[in-house]
Amino acid sequence: MTLHPRHNLAISTILGSLAFTVPALALDADDFATKVAALVGQGSAKVSFSSLEPDGDTIVLKSVRMEAPGEPAVEFGDITFDGVEDETGGSYHVDQAIFQDIDFTRDGVRITVDDMELSGLTIPADLDADPIDTISFYEGFSTGMIRVEKDRKEIFSMAGTILDIDRADDDASIGMKMDGSDISVDLSQIKDPKARRALSDLGYTTLSGDLKFDGIWELASGTLNIREYSLNLDEVGRLAVALEVSGYTRDFIKAIQQAKTAAAANPDPQAAQQSMGIVMMGMLQQLSFKSASVQFEDDSVTEKALAYAGKQQGVTGEQMRQSVKFMLPLMLGQLGIPALQQQISTAANVYLDNPETITITAKPANPVAVPVIMGAGMGDPKSLVDLLNVQVTANEPVLLCCE
Repeated sequence: MTLHPRHNLAISTILGSLAFTVPALALDADDFATKVAALVGQGSAKVSFSSLEPDGDTIVLKSVRMEAPGEPAVEFGDITFDGVEDETGGSYHVDQAIFQDIDFTRDGVRITVDDMELSGLTIPADLDADPIDTISFYEGFSTGMIRVEKDRKEIFSMAGTILDIDRADDDASIGMKMDGSDISVDLSQIKDPKARRALSDLGYTTLSGDLKFDGIWELASGTLNIREYSLNLDEVGRLAVALEVSGYTRDFIKAIQQAKTAAAANPDPQAAQQSMGIVMMGMLQQLSFKSASVQFEDDSVTEKALAYAGKQQGVTGEQMRQSVKFMLPLMLGQLGIPALQQQISTAANVYLDNPETITITAKPANPVAVPVIMGAGMGDPKSLVDLLNVQVTANEPVLLCCE
């Protein structure tokens, strides 16, 4: 399990989904708790706590408990808000929100997270003033060791995550960078014996690597540019994705927030889900696709795979390479898209001769509305190649599509 750069918002949700029943405590603590509750109490999750303890500029939520519809409750222990200060207009600034170490078990899977905290929080006085305040209300997020165990055996671990959010002083943009370091996955716990044996024959009993995310959101144009979302696995390779869309504006965010609030208030879960689906389909009308790319950078897995596949056929890895190159045009003929078939065949030959990188990009001359892409995908999927200007290349120096 890894913490996706959008998973980072899951921690925000923990804080923000606080549906507090706050006792009559000191005014500043009571007001602070109410505004924290309002900040992210827009979703369906609810968090309760046994007591609220203010001490100078520190406010502690004791024995925090989160509940989500249809899911078992999760205990988070105490959450300490340190360095709480009043700001102009009734908002608050918080230096740090510190969590106790998390340890919970569900369906035989145990998850532990150490040293989790948020930094540089701003709790707005009025959530209706600017929806951006509900998205970038903190400057940093970090954890220590993350572990996942099944049947008392560790199957996944990560040394920690660091997320930095850079909100421009004039609110023109919001940047986000995340690093997840020292990932380790135990492949010996894979249930399928054939898959487990195949991975072992390839030389993989464990996987190690890291995760990165780098993106920026231009608020005026609503352009969301995910410049890099990558997973790098040692002695396997690096898979990197980039995406750029426009139309992701303040109004778009606010409409989604309002739809979520309405869905959470609907006593009929099925009706709420259907209503939310209709709203989201309508919201997609506002989004336009600008570009995207997927790239794989080899780190020895290709040669290992050729050798393994060749062994299964009783030939060498080099003979298997030549066999794949020979068979590929015949297999690609089933696509029925000659131009794309030629691109793939050419790129595959270059890559197989010298495995470095293979890249798929989609960058139309002008942005394409998302509903148009959806319509083409359902009506004539082959038309997407020309509509999005899909290109396939190998061993090119350019990493991602979006600059």
